Amino acid sequence: MKKRPDQRGGGPKERGAARPERVRRGHAGERPTHWGEVADWYDALVGDEGSEYHREVIVPGVLRMLGLGKGERRDMRILDLACGQGVLARKLAATDGVHVTGVDGAAALIAAAQRRNAQDRLPIHYVVADATKLIGDNGAAVEGLERSSFDAITIVLAIQNISPLSPVWQGCRALLKPEGKLLIVMMHPCFRIPQRSDWWWEDGPNGGTQSRLVRQYLTSAQIAIQTHPGRAAHGKGTPETTHFHRPLQAYVNTLSNSGLLIDHLEEWISHKKSQSGPRKEALDASRKEIPMFLALRARAA
Repeated sequence: MKKRPDQRGGGPKERGAARPERVRRGHAGERPTHWGEVADWYDALVGDEGSEYHREVIVPGVLRMLGLGKGERRDMRILDLACGQGVLARKLAATDGVHVTGVDGAAALIAAAQRRNAQDRLPIHYVVADATKLIGDNGAAVEGLERSSFDAITIVLAIQNISPLSPVWQGCRALLKPEGKLLIVMMHPCFRIPQRSDWWWEDGPNGGTQSRLVRQYLTSAQIAIQTHPGRAAHGKGTPETTHFHRPLQAYVNTLSNSGLLIDHLEEWISHKKSQSGPRKEALDASRKEIPMFLALRARAA
């Protein structure tokens, strides 16, 4: 039998590197970095409609889990936390009756979001704020936000790039209405671990199989990510950011400790199909069985 790591379907977009990793300043052991250094690159990458994964998997899943189906009116206030340049915020605000507040720690990305909305004039209010400091020491929300005022909070493809977790959950708990929901979408922490997981191809009598190789899971880790790996490969400088890998229990337990209980969980697969070839059937089968994204919905305990 011939076994080897296989990169088919495992390039940067397949691994979820469609957005660079986000990290706060000031915690011991973290390299100082910020979104401003890569804001222009990220804004150009995702554009108005988001990446292919945004369009085909993430946004439809978020709308469905929030009960925002086509043609349905919802009078809702939604906070899109770590909103970037506003891809999801614009999709949410385009739903009749939904008013959105977008929060991000990078002023450059908030500025890009505001520029896009200057023409669309969707009901979105943008705020520059640290996701781990939504509530001050005096118990008041940061300027532009109000305690117990949101029907839902979304954190999409960003929580694995934020540390620590507990202040984020505590801030969300304080900002949600009593019946409010928190929806978190992340790269699946069991299968998509940068530099610790990969596709694995095994030849066989029926053409072979593809599986997922995971080398480290239970141990939390800070993993340096090059935002422009192509430049680094040619010896050119590129900003490094940090991905915070955590096992699933870290998310469940810290949410619970902050007064938020998971009431629904979904695992989303890639929408992609392989091109014709001897491995197509096995590659497509593995995509259907190994989820790319994890969606957690929590409510106040």
